[in-house]
Amino acid sequence: MRLAVLHRDDGPEGYYRYRGAAKPDKTAVQAEKTRKLLRDSRQRISFNATSMRALSVRLNQQVAQALCDGMKVTRLAEAAALSRWAVRTVGLSADDLIPSGLPAEHHLAEIRRLKSELADLEESKSTLEDRRLNLLATARRRGVLDDYELAALSGLQRETIRKMTWGVQPESGAIPA
Repeated sequence: MRLAVLHRDDGPEGYYRYRGAAKPDKTAVQAEKTRKLLRDSRQRISFNATSMRALSVRLNQQVAQALCDGMKVTRLAEAAALSRWAVRTVGLSADDLIPSGLPAEHHLAEIRRLKSELADLEESKSTLEDRRLNLLATARRRGVLDDYELAALSGLQRETIRKMTWGVQPESGAIPA
């Protein structure tokens, strides 16, 4: 804190003027941190969804190729953890494939690998959505941002946010101090 004593030429009394920077408002700082965290959260969730779509397409292509190469529907359904109906539907939707000649074990290994990656992405999505829910609940409880700004930043509707955060006890540290 810097104080400067200033004197006037016409009188003996002086006055003090503060020459330091004012402390930022705590609510404004929390609001800005919340905005940044919600923007980052929205971007990560969007990237995760895009990655999941691409991975699902690759899994479907691999299942369709395995069917084209003569694998049994039941065996593919077990490996991909899908219903037989879903495997048949995937196989029927890819009518432009030609047999690759790869062994069944290669297809099964690739399907298991893709399924494992997809499970990891789904777990990551769940974690990101839980973190976003906690952040939204904390912001609503503290009154840092209004529901409309939370909706704009999170990509969710205002009513959805209200329903999601109803009764949620936010964890401490959701918005860093």
